[in-house]
Amino acid sequence: MGLATHLGPWLLGTVKNTTGTTAGTIRNMGSTMVIQNATYTTPSGVSTSAAYTGTTTTIAVLPAGSIIHAIIADVTTAFVGASGATTLTVQTGNATTGLTTNYASATALGLLTATSTLTAGRSTITPSTSGSPIVLSLFNNVGTSDLIIQVVFATVGNYTSGGTANFQIAYSVRQPDGTYAPTSFTGP
Repeated sequence: MGLATHLGPWLLGTVKNTTGTTAGTIRNMGSTMVIQNATYTTPSGVSTSAAYTGTTTTIAVLPAGSIIHAIIADVTTAFVGASGATTLTVQTGNATTGLTTNYASATALGLLTATSTLTAGRSTITPSTSGSPIVLSLFNNVGTSDLIIQVVFATVGNYTSGGTANFQIAYSVRQPDGTYAPTSFTGP
């Protein structure tokens, strides 16, 4: 089977327009959920005698107007630092350059963190509730332009050994202004 693309959003349901007030006559259309996935692996050749703050790696680009349902991280090989926090930060791309190597200038969507070792296992990225703007609004509507999503790995203490994480971003495609289409009956 080949690949196909569609500009979406896909709306599925059995009642396209509301014509009454009882089930079966009320619009029940909903948008489909899609997933983008990517694997992040710490680059080889990184010094184990110093703290590490890596450059960003793009893991997804979401269409304008999308709503993010979940960001899931499956750490399959542990990320290890000698001491202090070890983090995988999920962030947006820099609005000016598209990509940034300084995640302080980006918007953190959320992070995975542990003291020294980020162990293998599944985690769901919880939206950050700090910063400006608060990123929960990005989960509800990524905005009027495509949203770049990146990952940055960092250790406070010396980097000990790198890991691997698989990321899945589940989202629904909407119009660039964040609305669903059609919003009213437009057919013959």
